[in-house]
Amino acid sequence: MNEQEKMQILIISGFLGSGKTTLLSHIIKENENRKIAILMNELGGFNVDSKILGEDTPYNELLNGCICCDLKSDVAIQINDLYHRHHPELIIIEATGVAHPVEIYDACTDPSVTKIATVQNITTILDCSRFLNRKQYSQTTQRLMEEQVKYAHIVVLNKIDLISDAEMLEVVETVTALNPKGKLIETTYCTLPADALSLYGDRIDEHVHLHHGIQSVVYEFKGAIDARQFVAWLQRLPESVLRVKGFIKFRENPEQVVLFQYAYGIPQYEEEMMNLQLKLVIIGESLNKQQLLNQLDLLQFG
Repeated sequence: MNEQEKMQILIISGFLGSGKTTLLSHIIKENENRKIAILMNELGGFNVDSKILGEDTPYNELLNGCICCDLKSDVAIQINDLYHRHHPELIIIEATGVAHPVEIYDACTDPSVTKIATVQNITTILDCSRFLNRKQYSQTTQRLMEEQVKYAHIVVLNKIDLISDAEMLEVVETVTALNPKGKLIETTYCTLPADALSLYGDRIDEHVHLHHGIQSVVYEFKGAIDARQFVAWLQRLPESVLRVKGFIKFRENPEQVVLFQYAYGIPQYEEEMMNLQLKLVIIGESLNKQQLLNQLDLLQFG
């Protein structure tokens, strides 16, 4: 399946109460002739109101958990289920308000997903007033709100009717500083033109996508690698690398498959019972893909 034939995935991110469900409802109404399916995620039990989605819009739910925590493995299953049962052109993932966009993107890098779908973009919705007052929250929450903006391709500045012109200027300046290349859209009640989020296949230009936001590199090892050289490679990774995950073998114990995960500078190793493909996924911002591939070649053949 070539890239043009693949199903699109639109990730809708945004802090609690920013207007994600309102935007979702608007997208469905504006795209009645397009086959859309929804994957909704809530921290608590939640029944989607069929009147909001429309009777003809299929959806799956991920309940009682966050994509960025304990439900990541379920995302691939749910996306494949929607694809095979309904064959939509587009799946919209509406994540819980405390989900990190990198983690959501991470969940969409499963090989069973990349075979049938590609991420169209990450759209983050901002409650402008709440964003201006984000310092009332914990530092962790402040960081999440800012990173939801930082890693978006499109930032929807919502509820602009509730702030002054001076506050609007401050929001735009702050968002632009966090995400200089992001597309900004100002709205009230998430009212957008039908094609504002590239829902008719006008995907983000490939050149822009390669140099903006988050992306992934996949590398397949042919055999075991040296553990010390691997650790040295990790220590040299730039800050733009946000996640590394996959299955590897080390020459010190070449029969043992290891599940490896790396986030925020912390590596984790876990022995795997199954003899899985030795693939490593690197996720980050503005990655120098060729340099990473060359470095991994040196690990493999050095």
